[in-house]
Amino acid sequence: MKTTDSVGDMESIRKALGAGTINYYGFSYGTYLGQVYSTLHPDRVRRMVWDGIVNPVDVWYDANLSQDIQFDKNIKIYFDWIAKHDDVYHLGTDGAAIEDRYYFIQQQLRRHPFGTLGPDEWNDIFVGAAYYVYGWEDVAQVFAAAAAGDLGPARDSYGDPTGPGTDNGYANYLAVQCTDAQWPQGWGMWAKDNWALHQTSPFLTWNNAWYNAPCRYWPARAGTPVDVNGARVPGVLLIEETNDAATPWAGAIEVRQRYPGAVLIEGVGGTTHAGSLSGVSCTDDRIAAYLLTGARPARLSGNRSDVQCEPVPPPDPAPAAGAAARAGSSSAIQDRLPADLRRIITQATAAG
Repeated sequence: MKTTDSVGDMESIRKALGAGTINYYGFSYGTYLGQVYSTLHPDRVRRMVWDGIVNPVDVWYDANLSQDIQFDKNIKIYFDWIAKHDDVYHLGTDGAAIEDRYYFIQQQLRRHPFGTLGPDEWNDIFVGAAYYVYGWEDVAQVFAAAAAGDLGPARDSYGDPTGPGTDNGYANYLAVQCTDAQWPQGWGMWAKDNWALHQTSPFLTWNNAWYNAPCRYWPARAGTPVDVNGARVPGVLLIEETNDAATPWAGAIEVRQRYPGAVLIEGVGGTTHAGSLSGVSCTDDRIAAYLLTGARPARLSGNRSDVQCEPVPPPDPAPAAGAAARAGSSSAIQDRLPADLRRIITQATAAG
């Protein structure tokens, strides 16, 4: 199920609707889908917004290695945030010491799992905190309870990994990842690369490796990634936070270089992946203006962002009722979309 197959589906939909060009808003992998579509069908692009930019050079083995480095940096930023709020979480005032406590609990769970909660599940609970600022307060509450000896909230937060749709979503992820490009088949390269990364970036490295390990054995024939080229594509609006771990910053710069008409908005210092439409007016107002009128900020010289905005802000440290269920996952776009912006997007797309 290669990305080019999905591009073909998009073209079928466009033709069925009788649309000469398309408007497109892509998050995360959706940015790569947009890159491939626009490369193959540049004359069919009207307006495109890409948030959380996949690096087309790294599809897909190297992309996961790049993620591991930034995820480790981001979890340290998160532990520093917890340290600033010791009056709420009582985990200490030193981020490095809090990180040590995280790994201490993980080692305890390796020796003595708490029912269905082991070291891997403990790690999974925290991955969302390195992806986004959404749910930071809830993960911190789980951490505080575990540090006090109560692992029940951690077990409850992890939930049921066999819930409806979980396996299907993972299978679809693998079908794309494993067939878009050839993965290394020999275990030697995987072991060498991941053990080396684990020495300096242990937080996600082996989690990420095992998550993608089925690509070693995927039975469908892998393809060759499209050489992404935006030379003939009209202006694209790119959104990226400086410390996005899922799609590291280098990808945004690479895509900006490949699309001469692209403009890049940077959420300076932010750690949230694909976080537009979260209420940061500096970013969201420019997105709305672009979708409504086609207006974009000026493109600057050099390999840099063209506009610098504040990032998605960290949450209030006070726990939010019912928010624990959202920890570790991005909020739905509809939940993040202010009514006025929703109206503008609807108007823009209706304009044809």
